[in-house]
Amino acid sequence: MYLLNDVIKVLEEIAPPRLAESWDNVGLMLGSKEQSVSRILCALDVNEEVISEAVRNNVQCIITHHPLIFKPLYKIDFDTPTGRMIQKLICHDISVYTMHTNYDIVQGGINDILCEKLDVCKTEVLHISHQEELYKIAVYVPETHYEQMRDIIIAYNVCHIGAYKGCTFTVKGEGTFVPVQGSNPYLGEHGQLETVNERKIEFITYQYNIETICQVIRKHHPYEEVAFDIYTLNNRTKLEGIGRYGHLKQEIPLEDFILKLKEVFKLSAIRMSGSIKPSIKKVAVCSGSGASFIKRASEVADAYITSDIKFHDAQEAKALGITVFDIGHYTSENIAMQHIASSLNNRLKGLCATSSQVSGEVIYIK
Repeated sequence: MYLLNDVIKVLEEIAPPRLAESWDNVGLMLGSKEQSVSRILCALDVNEEVISEAVRNNVQCIITHHPLIFKPLYKIDFDTPTGRMIQKLICHDISVYTMHTNYDIVQGGINDILCEKLDVCKTEVLHISHQEELYKIAVYVPETHYEQMRDIIIAYNVCHIGAYKGCTFTVKGEGTFVPVQGSNPYLGEHGQLETVNERKIEFITYQYNIETICQVIRKHHPYEEVAFDIYTLNNRTKLEGIGRYGHLKQEIPLEDFILKLKEVFKLSAIRMSGSIKPSIKKVAVCSGSGASFIKRASEVADAYITSDIKFHDAQEAKALGITVFDIGHYTSENIAMQHIASSLNNRLKGLCATSSQVSGEVIYIK
């Protein structure tokens, strides 16, 4: 049994809320962080059927991709669909947490899962929405505490350099200081010059992580006053955003690519529009409604996989010379919900997280 707050900490590591678009609403929609949780249901949306499934399975929290509350609520009327759902959730003590555009954007999120399923490699961000500024921090540590402080920095620094974590650089040197009245020095005597063998540990981190990691260093550093140098870097910042593009391992005929899409997404038919290419090598993807990025996709790919393509979007794709596959909004996103459940089960032993069996697909009657 965990507190909901324990679950939220893991979810915010998977998809930090800071990545969400400014117009979006993510995080805890309904409930208390102090709620006890042992069973979780992951679903694309909250609807009456999903809530009933949660009640049947004694679920305490529903994790969704689409927000339960998107526009401001000015009243909660139990006779309206939203009001009825909120009433039922509260009556059964079920909380709701949402990971929306932050899960679209984050590395390892929905769009990366789509690329992995389709064997799209060497991926880049399709539309950049965030740039994380890089900073270099240098901290001075006595030799006696060097390894301890280095390990703490590695543990708490969220910044990777490419595919490498725990990147630091160390220089040996000699530090001096004179403790004055009012100080409580770890080493040395008041009024006397103290010389100490020290290490300067340098590392790169993101702006949002500076305060957290400095607080941790201060907590574990032996000195009363810790010396930091913090530098703004002109290095390329970390780029994050909506969609991905990359290459297939080898160019394949259009017919084979369509068969692959049907197999991966379990579809009997796929809407295809735009300019029809005989073969596909470069692929762009965007979960959910990605019509606004057709022009960008045409600059980097032969084919674009997304959903909610309208007539004029298809016309634009044809003019730009790109093949567009509309796999459906539900299909493009629901494929990732099991990944959230698996991540929670792996990180929080004893928790039971599953993905919803309620389908949100459109059924066509012939």
